[in-house]
Amino acid sequence: MATAGEDQKLRFRPRARIIRTIGDQLISGPEAAVIELVKNSYDADASYVTIKFHPPLVVGEGRITFVDDGAGMTLSDIENKWMEPATPSKTEVRRSTVRQRAMMGSKGIGRFAAAKLGSKMALNSISAREGQPIEVLIPELDWDLFTGEKYLADISIDYLIQDTTSPPGTTIEITRLNETWTDEKFKRLHRELRRLVSPLDQANPVDQFHIYLDLSECTRETAGFDGVELLGFQRVSEAGSTRPINPAFEIHPFPLLETSDYEVTGSFDSFGRFQGTIEIKRGGQAPREVKLSVPLGDEENDCGRVSVRLSIFDRESGAIRETLRKAGYGAVSVREARQILDEIAGVAIYRKGFRIRPYGDSDNDWLTLDKRRVQNPSLRIGHNQIAGYVSVEDEEQSGLIEKSSREGFEENGSFRRLRELLTELLAQVIEPQRLKFREDADISRKNPTSFDEMKKLSELESLERLIPAISPEKRQDAQTLIARQSALLVGKIEALEERQRILEAQSSLGQIIGEILHEGAPSATFVAATGQRLRTRYQHLFNNSALTEATKAEFPDKLALIQENGEKLQNLFKILRPLSGARRGPSIEFHGVDVAYSALEIFASHQIPTTVKVDGQEIRLVGYPDDLSTALVNLVGNSVYWLEQSQAPDARIDISFRWHQREAIILVDDNGPGIPEEFAENIFDVGFTLRNNGTGLGLNIAREALARSNATLSLHLDFSGGTRFEIRFPSVR
Repeated sequence: MATAGEDQKLRFRPRARIIRTIGDQLISGPEAAVIELVKNSYDADASYVTIKFHPPLVVGEGRITFVDDGAGMTLSDIENKWMEPATPSKTEVRRSTVRQRAMMGSKGIGRFAAAKLGSKMALNSISAREGQPIEVLIPELDWDLFTGEKYLADISIDYLIQDTTSPPGTTIEITRLNETWTDEKFKRLHRELRRLVSPLDQANPVDQFHIYLDLSECTRETAGFDGVELLGFQRVSEAGSTRPINPAFEIHPFPLLETSDYEVTGSFDSFGRFQGTIEIKRGGQAPREVKLSVPLGDEENDCGRVSVRLSIFDRESGAIRETLRKAGYGAVSVREARQILDEIAGVAIYRKGFRIRPYGDSDNDWLTLDKRRVQNPSLRIGHNQIAGYVSVEDEEQSGLIEKSSREGFEENGSFRRLRELLTELLAQVIEPQRLKFREDADISRKNPTSFDEMKKLSELESLERLIPAISPEKRQDAQTLIARQSALLVGKIEALEERQRILEAQSSLGQIIGEILHEGAPSATFVAATGQRLRTRYQHLFNNSALTEATKAEFPDKLALIQENGEKLQNLFKILRPLSGARRGPSIEFHGVDVAYSALEIFASHQIPTTVKVDGQEIRLVGYPDDLSTALVNLVGNSVYWLEQSQAPDARIDISFRWHQREAIILVDDNGPGIPEEFAENIFDVGFTLRNNGTGLGLNIAREALARSNATLSLHLDFSGGTRFEIRFPSVR
């Protein structure tokens, strides 16, 4: 066998069709191809780029031209950069030569977008970087040559080079179009170009970049539609204009809607600390300062600094029409108003002033807002209620890596972090403050009254007060009728209360289902697996085989472990029994401290230090142990969540008991981030939550459960060390 030598190396020999693969497969559609060529003009330090379509715009015919006034390309640039697929030139040099722009391209594939648009192209580029302006012309590049069996190295392209007096710039002409351009396709392209440049970066007078879309040759006779009319442009005279094209064809970003109902602006630093403001414009309120800290979660990586501007809208008919009227849309119908809002809705991500597709598209809900809203529509904000602009740093600083297909970021730890920052800002700040305003202004429906309030109403006191106005001979009948109806109402309410108690007890299991699986599954698996093993080895205990001695030695240890795991399961079921929702008899006397220890035991695997303190001699409580257990499980579960979420140093949970007259005062403390004072009245409402994936049920369940034992639950606003809830529970004395 021959020894491998220098002449026996294997080398890749790419076929020419790899170029078409780049253009056809990595660039999603014609709109994306146009945007790639626009970005190339930006990277070339152009102040403008013009895109002009020449009919007939059908497959195999038509022409598209791209003209810019950038720095152009020398023959060396074309040969060593433009002709080299996946060149690292923009990766190595991240700033443009003249304007010091941050480069948009880095994959080295954008130029092959031309192959996506048409089968032939011509290139004319003028550069003055070497002194005298030099013009390089590629008369024809036939992309069909790249579809056969030829190797890439076997294809050569003719070019011409000459001196010129023309200014620098590049012109690309694409012919024999690959797709038919319809009016709907142009509407999509116009929308994509309007969203391409961030409206937040348009105020920079030093480095302007203008995009023009010229459809002046598209008429009903030549294209089947009027291109200028289609895009809402005006056919105006170019006389006196100093720009290279009719300024009426300039693409303008979607305007910032200053008339939204709620607006949040600010930024996250690289540690996830947000500082900014929230303004409830619908209520005429001044901007208020907002601070938030979002610790780095599991499977997340730093995503650098993030700037945020979010506009949120209420979609009730009156509100949405008024918002758009103030924005300059005039008197529009409710349907038209909602269509306009649908078009501008979405949270767009910008890098270096340019949008990363497809974020911000009306059908791209990358924050899964609609999914969050399904379970809690009163609190959560939907995808069609928000128009946002999020700016991120370069790939090196943010870790946000754009896919080769230019269709969004890779799903890595940095992108998960970005999504978490935005959803926590919504969950902890925007959504609860919006709901509070709407409820205070009687826009949202208030939550239903408690069962105690319903029972009070069922006494029909208002009717009792009318009895003296009834004639004496009918008063007794009226009183009897009112008493009978009141009793019926009370009976119905008590039946509903019992049904809700069962449902709430079952709902409380959702708070601890993860703990059940975490604690019980390993023990159950061990018992099942070990039982199976002992069953198969049992025969060797008595047959004096080679495995007899090993089996005799193994059995005692395995049986002890089975007993240990069985006891763990037994204790777990014992802890959960009060939450079963079984029908109850009369109230009983019980030890509240034992209930507290059981509640804490459920969350033992989180390894957060906990204490139960008793001030003086313990006195038995009077009521239902499962009511207290339900409340404590929900309170401790909330504490565990926020302590872990905030990564509080020296985290702890304390439950303390003291007695006053005929009730026990039970304090449940943690040293987490606490509850903002403005939400103190809302936290017990059904559906209200500051947790991103919360249900808004826990505290309401805790309060209603305690009410059934004539106990109460309240929040201590004056507690500065975190969060403190107070339970007042009836006791023996």
